[in-house]
Amino acid sequence: MGEKVKVSELKAGDILLLEPNNEKISQIIAWVTRSEVSHTALSCGPDKPVGTVIEETPPNALEDTILTRTARTAYVMRLNPGNNNCQPVIDIAARYVSEKLPYAHAQLPFIGLYCITNNILGDTGLQGLVTRIVKLSMGILMELEDALIYKGREAMMCSQFAYHCYKEAGDAYEIQLKGTPGFPLLDRIIEIIQKDPSSYNNRIFQADVENSPVSDENVDEAIDQLYEALSNNQNETELSASYELSDDLIIEVTRFCIQFVKTFANGIDGGNNDAVPYLQKLEDMYEYFISPGDLLKNTLNLTCIGTVDYDGYQG
Repeated sequence: MGEKVKVSELKAGDILLLEPNNEKISQIIAWVTRSEVSHTALSCGPDKPVGTVIEETPPNALEDTILTRTARTAYVMRLNPGNNNCQPVIDIAARYVSEKLPYAHAQLPFIGLYCITNNILGDTGLQGLVTRIVKLSMGILMELEDALIYKGREAMMCSQFAYHCYKEAGDAYEIQLKGTPGFPLLDRIIEIIQKDPSSYNNRIFQADVENSPVSDENVDEAIDQLYEALSNNQNETELSASYELSDDLIIEVTRFCIQFVKTFANGIDGGNNDAVPYLQKLEDMYEYFISPGDLLKNTLNLTCIGTVDYDGYQG
């Protein structure tokens, strides 16, 4: 990763992975996913002005420039073993820009998903905070489900956006992952529910559940609290094998997972009110929680060819 790639020599489809900036969301993504990168953008290549990228960022997919972020190290990932024509990937990304593919409201549901699938819970007080985040995210997911039904559009985070553009371009472009990690928290929850399915399913699927109201103020407050908790517990966020999970966490995380699967997966029949198949399905939906760190270190056919040299283009 010591090589330098001139910004003027970036090719169409090069994936740029940026180190976190000072924004709290950026730091949270890096901390939760245990990675040195927190954002993903796609280079448009030589057919556009130097530094032009397409990325998912609030409020939707858009075309922007990397030249306003020259202070951040950007790793350049290129499709291996040398497919030099990734223009079809950029054509797909440009179509999403024209369609204004929506970005998840304040990224909170995907932050919640990263928390659940990256094993950050320990006896650090994070259980209650993650419970609050997934409960708040339920209302956001329901809004996204409505967007899917009525607008035919799907929300994604920046790294999922890049992955899906490559996947949609065809088999020759699909990013191949080295493997999916284990999901200790989901496995523990499945095991607990299976020991008393009737009691847990009755509570999980009860009809009179009230979700936390969604507002910018509530979302910002939850992000602030998660940032503070993670900044204070960088070395203590592993889920101990013996640590007891609260019933509130089990129920709210499971409800969140069920709503996530309903929002983004097809063909799931929840008529029998059994939570376990939803949790198992979520474990199979790994492409929905691909992080920038995964694109940096967990692929078989992307190669890091260096970091961006802004070559006199600094702002």
